[in-house]
Amino acid sequence: MKLSFRLGLILFTVQAAAAWQRMTPAPVADDTVVLRAGSFTLTRAEYERLVPGFQQPAGAVITGANAQTAQSAADVARVLALVTEAQRRKLDQQPQMQALIQVRGYVLLANSLLLALVEDAKKDEAGTRALWASEKHSFVEIHARHILVRYKGVKTTEGAGKGLSRTQEEAKQRAASLLQTIKQGGDFAAIAKAESDDESTAKLGGALPPFSRGAMTAEFETVAFGLPVGGYSEPFKTEFGYHIVQVTDHQPLPFEKVRAALENIRARQRFEELGKLDVQLNDLYFKK
Repeated sequence: MKLSFRLGLILFTVQAAAAWQRMTPAPVADDTVVLRAGSFTLTRAEYERLVPGFQQPAGAVITGANAQTAQSAADVARVLALVTEAQRRKLDQQPQMQALIQVRGYVLLANSLLLALVEDAKKDEAGTRALWASEKHSFVEIHARHILVRYKGVKTTEGAGKGLSRTQEEAKQRAASLLQTIKQGGDFAAIAKAESDDESTAKLGGALPPFSRGAMTAEFETVAFGLPVGGYSEPFKTEFGYHIVQVTDHQPLPFEKVRAALENIRARQRFEELGKLDVQLNDLYFKK
């Protein structure tokens, strides 16, 4: 009985191992052909070297999660099969197509330079900290409150309905009236609580969550970042209606929170500088 059990266990183990081996692909050597399409035959090494290019924004579409998915391979094969037919028709030899291929190569190479410049900036923390020190006024978190006056047709959040029966002119006049009350000594928070059409912030006296650049609409940020602490704005319009904003505080953002943005700024600045080096235009040909 024990021998029979052991033999059964061994047989089960061997069968399980064989099943697992069937489920787990064996390693593929670099020189093994993994894809054929049209006139193209790619080994594993060639395919893995080529496929990242298909994932670039300017390249062909890749839908697979990674290079080894069947969907990715099918997408690459499809493009290569189509390229084979285009080459058979000598479309790649047309001067216009050759120029287009050349220009796209230039653009991809220039974009790769920008990525390299970002990596350069990451290695130079001192330079990035120096930029942060000189531009701290631009990297702040604003604390503010606002009064919103809506009118018919503006963009709203789900469930919002207050003020949507007004015309745009009525909303503009109401905002001007509320501002006049503030200028005459009215308490901004109290007025926001009683009069603002933004239900989510009115109950907080108009207080908004702290925000930095890129969090609000462009019109709202232009006004808010231009105000001193304690200052309030004239009524201005966004897609949500008319706003009156009061800034209550500026808080500098810590270096680690803006490091990536600063590195990108430095890379972009260097990118623009390099784009102007050794450039000469013939004024007889190029008109201003």
